[in-house]
Amino acid sequence: MENKKYKVCRNDIYVGQVIKTSEIYQYSNDDTKEKLRVMSWVPYRSILFVPDNKSLSNDLLYRSPSYPILNLTDDEMCLSLGEESIVVNGACSLAQLLEYYNYPMTLSYEDIKRIRKTFFNGHFAKDNCQLFGYKEIKPEDWTYFENGQEVTNPKKLQKCIAAERRSQKLGHRNFVGIADHELPREYFDILDELGNNSLLDILQGFERKIDSFTPPREEGPILKLKKF
Repeated sequence: MENKKYKVCRNDIYVGQVIKTSEIYQYSNDDTKEKLRVMSWVPYRSILFVPDNKSLSNDLLYRSPSYPILNLTDDEMCLSLGEESIVVNGACSLAQLLEYYNYPMTLSYEDIKRIRKTFFNGHFAKDNCQLFGYKEIKPEDWTYFENGQEVTNPKKLQKCIAAERRSQKLGHRNFVGIADHELPREYFDILDELGNNSLLDILQGFERKIDSFTPPREEGPILKLKKF
């Protein structure tokens, strides 16, 4: 988008990941339809977008190029891209999620900002895991081991639980699947993986920034939307 005065349809909103890839190829097996995948890639950022009339990305938060969207843009176009191409990978429609939370059919820039802050804060999926068919495992529910032996001593056990609680506060939380869910299971991983990074990710060197939507310098001169 060029400026903040846009209006978009709720059912057209997608989230994905902007990546730089060296190779795009077709993949198929007995269980899945033929899809495009990437051989190797460098992740740049998350992106909220609507597809334009050529099924290219129309960024809802920044003035960025219209990138090809794997498995939405024409396959032949994507396969013809050269090395070091920038594309949107893992595109997922947010229509069901936004309908569930009663967002209106027509959305503005302010609505998109609220969607970004609400669902992609880095802990929304975990905090609402049962919606997506998951249950959190609390530190006191774990079985702890030391030197291959189960920890049963009460004092040692409390130390293990306390350490796990500290780890959880930094973002290391664990979940198991359950049968019931109101929204598609895929949302759990998508909201978690494309949302803000945890402090633990930063401290361990897996990520460079908390805000997963901020364009990196390597992507090029990506600008903020104009006011008018």
